[in-house]
Amino acid sequence: MPELRPSLSGSLLTIALRDAREQARDRVLLWATLALVAAAAVSLVTGAIALHGDAATYAAARAQLLALGKDAAAIAAPEFYPLKLLRGTIEQIEIMGAVIALVAGYRAAAAERGRQTLALILTRPLPHWAYGLAKILGGAALAAVALALVLVATGLLLRLVSGIGLGFGDAGRLALTWAAGVFYLTALFTLGFGLSLWAKSPVSGLIYAFALWILVVLVAPQIGDTMDPDNQVAGGVFAQLSVPKAEQDRIKAGFAGYESFRNGIEVASVTKHFERFTFAVLGIKDTYTGAPLDKVLAEKRGDLLFLFLFSLGLGGVVLLKPINPDRLTKES
Repeated sequence: MPELRPSLSGSLLTIALRDAREQARDRVLLWATLALVAAAAVSLVTGAIALHGDAATYAAARAQLLALGKDAAAIAAPEFYPLKLLRGTIEQIEIMGAVIALVAGYRAAAAERGRQTLALILTRPLPHWAYGLAKILGGAALAAVALALVLVATGLLLRLVSGIGLGFGDAGRLALTWAAGVFYLTALFTLGFGLSLWAKSPVSGLIYAFALWILVVLVAPQIGDTMDPDNQVAGGVFAQLSVPKAEQDRIKAGFAGYESFRNGIEVASVTKHFERFTFAVLGIKDTYTGAPLDKVLAEKRGDLLFLFLFSLGLGGVVLLKPINPDRLTKES
């Protein structure tokens, strides 16, 4: 991509900021974002109340020991992992957040087509790819702000209800979750924007985008989960049958091809990469609960890289496809 001249970078910034402001004032998107915050909060409260009860029980037992003049070390201090309670928040971002991003992309394209302003914008000395880039940057800014609102609100609610504060390390994990979420939602915004811009009508583009979303976000992960025998039995098949570890490895080796195929279906979904990365970073998946962040990142950086490259690649496709302003007129 050529180096941006001051006038071009100024035009990019102007269009991106204009889009971000318009979308921030969009009541549909505002109420949808607030609904996402509410859904995330509801999914958090029950677990936070239970965590508060566990913390209060330990505090009461410790106080009683001290009152009796005994060593409080007689009761092992429990380890609390409040970030595990954000599982519902992540799942709401995967589904509701994806829908909001698609609709935002559609509305960004439909607004220009409805007002017939695209042809006027492109009469300026502005490359077509620069216009698309500015719109995508505006969508990314919207995703960043909305996701920050969701995570900050749930983090504060978690502290308020559970009584357990989040440390500096927890803040770092939330920041990584935010970054992964921005890549994820920006990709879906780009999908909705691109299809709504190219289709015969913006509504047709939105329908195509939702069809792809259902296939990639909902169907592919569900097929992969269903094909995993461990997901069909509580605690896993091997655990229920008390199969020794050595025997487990032998059995898994015999089904390596099947497992590769099943896992391939799952990882074809960008949503699965987002889920795997955030579940590991937040310690939601038991394997990573309490694990050092550097160890988690060493194992899961591939998922974050996939999110980044998927978002970048999808944006590249949108930017490279020529825009024909003559056909993007107001639909009667």
